[in-house]
Amino acid sequence: MNAELIKEIRESHLVIFAGAGVSMNAPSCLPGWKALNETILHTLRKRLEVAIGRDNWLEDVETHLNEQRQIDQFPPDYQAQIIEEICRDRYFRGLQSLDVDVHNTTHDGIASLAAAGAVRAIITTNFDRLIELSLEAHGVAYAAAIDDAGYRRVAEHLGQNAVGPIPVIKIHGCVSSPLSMIDTLKQRKKGRSRAIHECLQPLFSSYWLYLGFSAGDLETDRTYLGLIEGATLGPGATYIAYRNKPKPESGADWLMAAYGEGRGDVELADTGEFLQRVCANTEVAWQTFPSPRQISGERMFVDQLGKWASTLSLAATGLCLAAVLEAAGQSEPAARIMDRLVRNEIFEERGTADFQALQLNYGRLGAAFGRFFAVLDMNGENANAAVECEQSLMRLRDTPYAFAANGWLTSLFLWMNRGEWATASAGWVIIGLQKGQWNNCVPRTNEETVDAWLAATQVLIVNWNREPAEVVFGTFEMLLARARATGDVVRTARVVSLYLLAVAHTERSIIPLAAQYDGEFDEVRRVGDGFAMGFRALALGRWYVGPGGLALALQTGDHVTQAKKALWYLDEAMRRFAQQGMDPWILFAAIQRAKAWGDLQQLDAATEEMRRSAEDLARFPVFASHQLEAYGQIQQMTGDAGASESFRRAVTEAKLSGLAYRHTLLLRHYGNLFEPESSPGTEPASCC
Repeated sequence: MNAELIKEIRESHLVIFAGAGVSMNAPSCLPGWKALNETILHTLRKRLEVAIGRDNWLEDVETHLNEQRQIDQFPPDYQAQIIEEICRDRYFRGLQSLDVDVHNTTHDGIASLAAAGAVRAIITTNFDRLIELSLEAHGVAYAAAIDDAGYRRVAEHLGQNAVGPIPVIKIHGCVSSPLSMIDTLKQRKKGRSRAIHECLQPLFSSYWLYLGFSAGDLETDRTYLGLIEGATLGPGATYIAYRNKPKPESGADWLMAAYGEGRGDVELADTGEFLQRVCANTEVAWQTFPSPRQISGERMFVDQLGKWASTLSLAATGLCLAAVLEAAGQSEPAARIMDRLVRNEIFEERGTADFQALQLNYGRLGAAFGRFFAVLDMNGENANAAVECEQSLMRLRDTPYAFAANGWLTSLFLWMNRGEWATASAGWVIIGLQKGQWNNCVPRTNEETVDAWLAATQVLIVNWNREPAEVVFGTFEMLLARARATGDVVRTARVVSLYLLAVAHTERSIIPLAAQYDGEFDEVRRVGDGFAMGFRALALGRWYVGPGGLALALQTGDHVTQAKKALWYLDEAMRRFAQQGMDPWILFAAIQRAKAWGDLQQLDAATEEMRRSAEDLARFPVFASHQLEAYGQIQQMTGDAGASESFRRAVTEAKLSGLAYRHTLLLRHYGNLFEPESSPGTEPASCC
């Protein structure tokens, strides 16, 4: 056993850092971070299945999500963010289910050292109160700090070296106060307050003992709590690694390396047994106070969580499940859950805020993203899902969700082939952003504002010309700042991805530009968002088959390499969009892919791509002008005289789709193909 640890205990200089592993030991048996989120998801799933009489309906998708979680493809803090956005403080009331009273030998070991006066402070990431309950059983006076006011009191106490209750610093909050808890990715990205850093600063001069701490937080934020920087200041630390996972996580390696050679000691041990040995080596009296309960803490937690889930509406329960599935790339079952609930199951909840939130997201995924748009039933009519998801957005226009619904209707108008409506709606968004004034309804949050810009920008990219380009480029920085202010890494990356797609229409080099935002996309790769990653890949693919790639090919004399890169990125975009249920953008990517095949002189492949994309135009005719222009370009490569007719039809289709800006752009390129007196000119209405 480390001699420095024994010395510091005897001199009352020990700081204990207790992570989730401390409460995972029997008989407490509380779940770790991943297991906690698995249990929450399972509880929500069973609540929904029982209520609608569909046993094991979602068993397979739950299994898939848990498999993703185990390979770190769907992090717990992002699931927490999604559910919290839907349930608000109800989510943290669910986490109060962790308030059990079955402490274990590790808690008792911490309390025994504290009772002997060996502990300067206890820091814990845990929401539960098991350390506090054990301190009470041992008769140890303590002062728990769970918020800024508490952290400031502790900082003042430590700064004065005052004698008094042992500080118990709960850096992620406590079950006793739901609003104090920190669990979502948004919260973590925003970082903890200055008060907590000032509270911890005096403790870095002490010897630290890390118990049950995976240090996973350090892998997503190297500056987490200032632990690594603080390690360079202190006399040393002992880190107890899990017996069943002897190789510490990368975060733990970084942390202990920061202490420097000879000051960071890693031991493989059970935390309770280790503390018993510590007490024996320091002559500290070891005392245990077993819980009188005959059940485990895990059983108590599961029972309490089930009671919490039963208080949620079915709309909120179903939306939580659907949102988690969508975020994990399972948009098909997500859409099916919302479709079933909106159309068939929960009539008694109609008109409630939870049902309206369900309608908003059903309309967003089904209609604005295009998953259910213009899907036909067996009779060749619009399927019920296609009609209902569109109507879901329409029905929200006189509700608190009006702004969000109007924002997503911008995209829907595009798929309806009403480019003039879509452009006018995009103009409403842009003018509101630029002037800070909104007609009829106003955004309630930065998140709603960002979403509206995302929808508007998609319209402006489809209806591209000089003025839409100026609008996108002119508002990007403002929206990026708003997205970052939310702490939402997904919305931030989505803003960047659409900006990159706009840049892809120009000759500006996109490669170094995309690299500037690698940090944002690293976060999104961890989360797995198909929207952001799909548009990023589409932007790169579009650039390689657009003006930028053409200029690069002329410069290098290498058309083949640029076309192959385009195909790779476009394939990636189509895969991501398929995960997200974004059918119209799959079509747009396919049109770009046909251009890449043409650049490779693989004309049969290009023609086949055009044939397949022409079939999809029945659902999304707004892309007819794009498809015809691409087809004309391929025809030009082969000397096909039909190219001129394809270009003429592209001009006409842009006008029919209400894409006035694009119509003007195409006229500028191909207007010489028309007779002057019959040229189908039109003046676009201003979009901003």
